[in-house]
Amino acid sequence: MQTADYKNVEIRAGFVRDLQERNERVSVDNIYKRFRETGRFEAEKCKRDDAHKPHIFWDSDVAKWLESAAYILAKRQDAELKGRVEEIVADICANRRADGYFNSYFQVYEPENVFCKRTEHELYCAGHLIEVAVALRDAGADEKLYAAMLRYADYIYDRFYVKKDTGFYTCGHPEIELALVRLYEASKEKKYLDLADYFLEERGRHEEESYAFTYPSYHQSHLPVREQKTAEGHAVRALYLYTAMADVARIKKDAGLAEACKALFADIVGKKMYITGGTGSTYHGEAFTFAYDLPNFLAYSETCAGIALALFCDRMAKLENRAVYHEIFERVFYNNILAGESRDGKGFFYVNPLEMHESAYDYNESLKTKLFCPIPERVEVFDCSCCPPNLTRFIESIGKYIYGFEGDEIFVNQYISSSIKTDTAKISVRSEMPFGGKAVIRFGGRGRLNLRVPAWNGGVSMKINGKKVEPDISDSYIRIDCDGDFEIALDFKIKARFVYANENVWQDNGRKAVEYGALVLCGESADNGKNLGTVRIPSLSGAKAAKGELFTLRVSAERLRTDGALYSYEPPKKEKVALRLIPYFCWANRGKGDMQIWWL
Repeated sequence: MQTADYKNVEIRAGFVRDLQERNERVSVDNIYKRFRETGRFEAEKCKRDDAHKPHIFWDSDVAKWLESAAYILAKRQDAELKGRVEEIVADICANRRADGYFNSYFQVYEPENVFCKRTEHELYCAGHLIEVAVALRDAGADEKLYAAMLRYADYIYDRFYVKKDTGFYTCGHPEIELALVRLYEASKEKKYLDLADYFLEERGRHEEESYAFTYPSYHQSHLPVREQKTAEGHAVRALYLYTAMADVARIKKDAGLAEACKALFADIVGKKMYITGGTGSTYHGEAFTFAYDLPNFLAYSETCAGIALALFCDRMAKLENRAVYHEIFERVFYNNILAGESRDGKGFFYVNPLEMHESAYDYNESLKTKLFCPIPERVEVFDCSCCPPNLTRFIESIGKYIYGFEGDEIFVNQYISSSIKTDTAKISVRSEMPFGGKAVIRFGGRGRLNLRVPAWNGGVSMKINGKKVEPDISDSYIRIDCDGDFEIALDFKIKARFVYANENVWQDNGRKAVEYGALVLCGESADNGKNLGTVRIPSLSGAKAAKGELFTLRVSAERLRTDGALYSYEPPKKEKVALRLIPYFCWANRGKGDMQIWWL
């Protein structure tokens, strides 16, 4: 399946357009200010400053911010933003080496160790610089960085693929692989695809350097990629690698690589993914652990890992279009990814827990030697600030995930209010989602229209040009052969429903979560008081949804009250309460407090 160019998709008034407007008005600008304050942009000048020594991966932070700006500039003129981009690009181009190499850390502080330290993110940073170079050129915003990154990619090709004189075979943090595929698709230069394929095939075939605290699977070096069947190690590294694997499998029609990707996807969504779409359940190595190990309070579930899963879903759909890939994309987008940013667009989460206990956090903060503990409020910048600009570039490019094409077949995969013109048709979507289940699709032209039926639907009703029609559904798509002008009104009958975890997820045994359409709902102490773990929801009958400034679902529930003893022979008494639930992505916007997703 081919997907639409984001530049050809107009995001129209609705939930996602509001996200983009906030992104453009607040988030991108605020991240720029924080990065300026912390010296990230100044580091691109490659001047030694031991008092403000750059981190080894600051170039990637800068690149992702630039990529966010590229997507904005593709849609509208913004002289101030363009000036900022041009300044940063000029610094990168002016300070790269004569052979094309650029890295603001290694050039200044360890020039003797260029391509000698596998763990230190050199190729990871190069990958993000390549990605933004393609994005800026594609947006019509800059050609200079693209030319510079072609030269850099040629240098990497020469050192790793031709001469093989480097200190390692593969980067400890995958990213260069998917970036090279993107460069190949932009330039049509086969050597970049060859290099991406080489980096994939060399992985897991050599004894390579790793951090002292980690293990081969952390760096995705435990097995050759074709032999990997279960998701292991650092979640972001793993999912960036799988994304590149799916890319190469598609382009080269490599059935063996495709089968590995399918097995890895099945392992993640069947055994290692949170209900929010989050992945990577442990702080130790930010990693996948073992099947069904999905703790709630100590969940890691990094924002970047959510974005990486969405990228993997997108590439799997390109490899073989199946509704499940768009279903998981929808789940991780509306829950894990969006939870990474505050409602005002200024604060961010690196870690996305599924429970919060304020007293446990406060106690941990009082310790001299702190344990891992998720934070209850978002912050504006982290020492490791990979997530904020990753989120902003993802939101700005969301248009490319809505529509798909196979021959004369057109797919609507995400119900995001938008429109697109093709050579044979004009399509628009007006959607209530994620808070409502209705959508109207207008189609003019010729082709087979395929409308995805969300897995959460409570029944499907459809009208075509005002007349009720029984939908023809196969493989989770409504199929309509169109020739002319059509208006298709859909109602997926959104409603609240319980979700139960597999019995092997011991942390959730005896409990259930509440979903409303694509949204996972949670409760906060701000609305419901403390001791959320004592609340039982017997039924969702009578649950009432209200969409105000904050979407809420009011549910009749029971709170269990004991006689006050630490242990008692008397069963708890039941006290009726009105429970107020909100979308998980909206939590932690009203000060510190407790939060819970799974209920008795």
